[in-house]
Amino acid sequence: MHNGGLGGWKHIKRRLGERLADKWYLGVQGGTDSEWAFALYLDTLERMGHNPSSPPAEGFGPTILRQAMLKTIKQINDFIKDIPAKTLEAEVVDTRSLLNFAIADGHSVVCTRYVSSKTEEAASLFYSSGTSWEDKSQNGQYQMDRKDKGADIVLVASEPLTFERRKYSGIHPTEHS
Repeated sequence: MHNGGLGGWKHIKRRLGERLADKWYLGVQGGTDSEWAFALYLDTLERMGHNPSSPPAEGFGPTILRQAMLKTIKQINDFIKDIPAKTLEAEVVDTRSLLNFAIADGHSVVCTRYVSSKTEEAASLFYSSGTSWEDKSQNGQYQMDRKDKGADIVLVASEPLTFERRKYSGIHPTEHS
């Protein structure tokens, strides 16, 4: 899942596509930045030595998913940095990237809340966790409950879904090279 936009998209699309192995390049069916970012993520995961086409039964785990996400964000930022200065000026290119991503392997989920701007805030990303998600009122107003300290259910959304107001703090791609 991707919500947001890749900065300078029309100027980085060709370079992003050239970076991809044929199987990921040919797997993209449309032109949205979300589809191409996902192909870049899969390509990155594979280059790290993990085959997205044949994941282990227990999944890749959150550490590997996170490392691949950080590398994907770094690559996107590198593509944007390589847009020639004269192009940026002549076309007034918006280089800001808003990258809310969620990736899952069937066992682990990694979500990002990221903006490349140093002055703007990233798009909102909220989560709620518990042991049941039910319509207690019978009128479509669901509520997350927690029967114990565990969390069998985690919901991630761009807007809050319950009374819980825990906002995801996100990751910063400079945490990891």
